[in-house]
Amino acid sequence: MSAIMGKVRPMGPSWDILLKYASRRFLKKKTTIYNQGDVGEGFYYIDKGAVKIVSLSSGGGRILDIAGPGTLIGEQVLDDKPYFSSAIAIEDTVVYYFSRDTYRTLVKEHPELVIFFANLVILKVRMLINEINLKPLTSEYQVAYSLLKLAESCKKMEIDISQQELADFTGLTRITIYKIMKKWKEEEWIDIQNRKLLIRKPEALKQYISVS
Repeated sequence: MSAIMGKVRPMGPSWDILLKYASRRFLKKKTTIYNQGDVGEGFYYIDKGAVKIVSLSSGGGRILDIAGPGTLIGEQVLDDKPYFSSAIAIEDTVVYYFSRDTYRTLVKEHPELVIFFANLVILKVRMLINEINLKPLTSEYQVAYSLLKLAESCKKMEIDISQQELADFTGLTRITIYKIMKKWKEEEWIDIQNRKLLIRKPEALKQYISVS
């Protein structure tokens, strides 16, 4: 992960070797991979595409993250816990599914997986802390940070996300997002076409964060 986003991917196994033990699944856009509260039997490795992780409550939904290629989702079921969020494909996506039984077999051959998953949990907790630390900052800073984070997760500058979804992701109002997007579009930092957001000048967003 880039230093700008303040994240480091934990050192782990070679997934090229491990994927042969998993089942490959093709998911159409808007397919629900798993639902919050369900007791799952395994986790997923995202090979292509992007998935939004949504937390549902009585007050509505909040997008916790958008996971892209090379990311694991749903790993909490390894501790026999239900999924604490829902996962929905936001574009056509390819995932690999690992059952708990498969994981137990892999751990015997690759004991380093235990440390990898422990570090992964720590990393995700740190990410949540980073999100909390963003709240006192300006709305523009939060949006710039979030867009760069999404681009990094999806490994591309074109993100399949609506303004409402961006509002759900940042916790800001849709009106605030609209005003910021309108300003940055006029400055040609971004463009919006067919519900897809294109970051035209990522260096401008990075500079904005560094000087804010």
